[in-house]
Amino acid sequence: MTDVSVVLAAYNEQRWIRAAVESILAQEGLEFELIVVDDNSTDETYSILSEIESRSTRLKVVKNPKKGKVSAFNFGVAMARGDWVCLFAGDDVMPEGSLAARWRGISDVNSERPVVGLCRIQQISEVKSQDGIIVPKDPLKGVMSGQSYLMDRRAVKEVFPVPEQFPNEDTWIEIAIIYLSFHVIHTPVIGCFWRVHEGNSINYLSDFTTFHKRIGIRMSAYRVFLDRRGTEMASEARHRLEARAACEEARSRGSIIGILASGASIRDKLRALLLVNPFMYRIRSRFYRLISGW
Repeated sequence: MTDVSVVLAAYNEQRWIRAAVESILAQEGLEFELIVVDDNSTDETYSILSEIESRSTRLKVVKNPKKGKVSAFNFGVAMARGDWVCLFAGDDVMPEGSLAARWRGISDVNSERPVVGLCRIQQISEVKSQDGIIVPKDPLKGVMSGQSYLMDRRAVKEVFPVPEQFPNEDTWIEIAIIYLSFHVIHTPVIGCFWRVHEGNSINYLSDFTTFHKRIGIRMSAYRVFLDRRGTEMASEARHRLEARAACEEARSRGSIIGILASGASIRDKLRALLLVNPFMYRIRSRFYRLISGW
C-alpha cells in the first residue's frame, strides 16, 4: 500500500534537482513513492534524475510526452498510486520528517467532502531579507500554494486533469478547493523550503507588459472554471467566483471603474488596482523591491 504519492515536475533544474529529490527520498514514517516528470529539459536534469533513480526503489523518473508544467503534473498524477497526492517543485527542499507529519495530521479524517491538507512554507533565499520567512505567519494555519496541498483521492479526481492552456497548476487547484467546498485541514507543519530566486515564474521584477501577460493567463482560470464547473457550485460560491472573474477581467482591460464595480472582495479589488496599469504596477514593484532587497 502506498500512503502518499509525491509528484514533481522539473524543467532545467540541474542546479537544484538533486537536493529536491534527495530531500523527498529521505522522508520516513510512511509508505510513499516519488514520481518525477522531466518536462523535456535541455540541461543535465534528466541525467541527474536517472542516476538517482538507479539506486532508489521509491523513485520513478519519466519524460513528459507533451510540453509544459501543467501537462507534466497531469501525466505524473495519472500514474500515482498513493491514497494521497502532493505536488513538489524541482528547486525546493522538503524538510526532514515533514511528509509523515502532514499525512498523520489528515489521514484519519472522516469527511463526506474531498479532503485537502495545507501546510506552512518557509522561504530560502540568498537575499538575507527574504531568507527564513514563514508563510503564513499564523503558526496554526497553512497556505494556499502548490507545494502545500496534500489531496485525498476524491480531491485529486475533482482537480485533475488541470487544463493545459495554463502555465501553472496552482490557481486552478486553489479555485477548486475554495469554490467546490473541499474539507480543508490546516496542519502546523513546514512542508516545504521554498526557494526564492529570479527564475520564479511570477514576480514583481518583470516589466509591466511581461507581468500583465503572465498574470492574465493565470487568472483567466476564474472564467474557465466557471464555464466548466459553475453548475456544480453552490449558488453563493458561484456568485463569489463570478465577481472575482469580473474583477480580474476589468484589471486586464485596465478599467479602474470595472474593478470597483465588480462586486469582488475588498482584498481582490485592492490587488487588482495595484496591478491595473504601469503607474500602479511601478508603485507595487518599488515596494516589493524595497522589502525584498533585490
